[in-house]
Amino acid sequence: MYLGWMVEFVFWYPAIMAMMWVLGSLIFYHSNERKCSLKLERTPFVSILMPAHNEGAVLIPVVEQMTKLNYPAYEIILINDGSSDDTARVMKALSEKYDMVRVVDLKKNCGKANALYLGLIASKGEILVGVDADSYLDKDALTYMVSHFVNKHNGERVGAVTGNPRVRNRGSLLGRIQLCEYASIISLIKRTQRVLGKVMTVSGVCVAYRKRALLDCGFWDRDMMTEDIAVTWKLEKNFWDVRYEPRALCWMLVPETIKGLWRQRKRWAEGGLEVVFRHWDIFKSWRRRRMTPIYLEQVASFFWSVCWLILTVLLVTSEIRGEHIYTELIWKSQFLSFVCLFQFVVAMFLESKYDKNILKSTWSVIWYPIVYWYINVFITLGALFKTILPRKKLATWKSPDRGITQSQKEESGQANVVSQEVSDYEMNHESHIEHENKQKTWKKVIGVILTLVAWIYMLVYFVYMIYGIICDKMNRPVKEFLFYDLNKVRQTERFFFILFVATLIELLALILWKEYNKKRFGSLRRRKFAPDISDQEIDDYFHLDPEMSRRFHNEKYIEIDETPVPEGIGQGRKGIKEHKKKMQEERRLRNAS
Repeated sequence: MYLGWMVEFVFWYPAIMAMMWVLGSLIFYHSNERKCSLKLERTPFVSILMPAHNEGAVLIPVVEQMTKLNYPAYEIILINDGSSDDTARVMKALSEKYDMVRVVDLKKNCGKANALYLGLIASKGEILVGVDADSYLDKDALTYMVSHFVNKHNGERVGAVTGNPRVRNRGSLLGRIQLCEYASIISLIKRTQRVLGKVMTVSGVCVAYRKRALLDCGFWDRDMMTEDIAVTWKLEKNFWDVRYEPRALCWMLVPETIKGLWRQRKRWAEGGLEVVFRHWDIFKSWRRRRMTPIYLEQVASFFWSVCWLILTVLLVTSEIRGEHIYTELIWKSQFLSFVCLFQFVVAMFLESKYDKNILKSTWSVIWYPIVYWYINVFITLGALFKTILPRKKLATWKSPDRGITQSQKEESGQANVVSQEVSDYEMNHESHIEHENKQKTWKKVIGVILTLVAWIYMLVYFVYMIYGIICDKMNRPVKEFLFYDLNKVRQTERFFFILFVATLIELLALILWKEYNKKRFGSLRRRKFAPDISDQEIDDYFHLDPEMSRRFHNEKYIEIDETPVPEGIGQGRKGIKEHKKKMQEERRLRNAS
């Protein structure tokens, strides 16, 4: 009995959730996304933080693009986190060329969250924008994100705004698959979560924070693998609003090797599990009830991965024993793939507004439901065992996979910018997108052949499914083909009916929940909204001595050997409470004296 329930859960959960993401994204598009305005009543100063570890090969073109944003008042702070390559020298050269560029050079690798702390201490703006060192913002992205903070009605409630990452390197199969994933999975999910009222996570590659909100929640956790997921939950638990802005585009590089993809997704999975284990206490407070849906969805996703793997093992075992049950599961998986592809169609419709070239790479989408799910399942399970063990040290990072094209340039010395003048560097392409494929020929051929086979197989299923349904409704005999028969055709009709009913229920639930959020929280304002953070507050919070304070707030190039961030900061709830208690005691002693 339990096995039957597991089969139904593995089958129906992604189908029902896919339709929810589709409905939620369409509601978000109709109510939020169609409104397009670039007019700002005021333009507060913005500090862009770009932490980097071994990114010397990609920094120059990225920073060059970042200096051309359509925003009047901003600075770029580059943070070198103990790089072993020429990142520090490249950063120094960039700071000498551009007046708006400042550098914090930390000699020891202490992790991305720690690097963001150093950038925050040196920042001059109340709004902080985090961007990865191999990515750059679209020209109007900053304006779109800032507009949420200066909103008259409830902008003071906004603690963070996450942007819309767009994949640049689309030459390889993995690059194109991830392009489709970001457009049709991640983007749709964020739209729907915004309709529900809470976002699971901001995208660390492109996100804007209010400095006051970060101070209120205790900043980033330095012991968490994914600082962006952790800080999102801390902000929302402190009742700050987190929003999604699809018009704020960020052009980034993605892994193009299985090893690089595995390492990236394993880190994401660990971060998601760490959040589940650390923030289960949301159920203790009725005021945090809007976080319940995204928490339960995260738990259900991990449970689904476990069930999927168990069924896969049982399927292989049954085939070895000669028990042929695979036809039933394959038929269900094909229907599931059909639903997934429908989700991709809706996503491409929404995202083509911002990325005109996205349709050129959609043929690779067939790989996502066939192969990509299995990769994510094994990554999730691998992360589960590692997350259970407590981490008592800083979550450091390693050199990322910047893609095949970038890696080959680096190996050949073409991207070694120390050997050339920064002022003479120019982008070698006019558009953001890189279609150049540096894979070996035999790998390209295998990829094309397998993709065509997968599409032919899926199209055969679609055609036979439609043919069978029509014949059945007209009471005409259905000619059996391979392992397709009339019973499976009628089963598909039942699947469509159940999914249709579930979709209507989801639509009604989303509309009611959205209206409830709008009436209950739409015009809500923060009762006590403090002014922008002063340099003195930062100095007190991080215990900076006068000399260190002067260096961080005034110097253009800051070179330090040890981080000034106290150990208690960013180490979870216990560390935050201990640090606040210590600060209150020091403040009491100063007032008494």
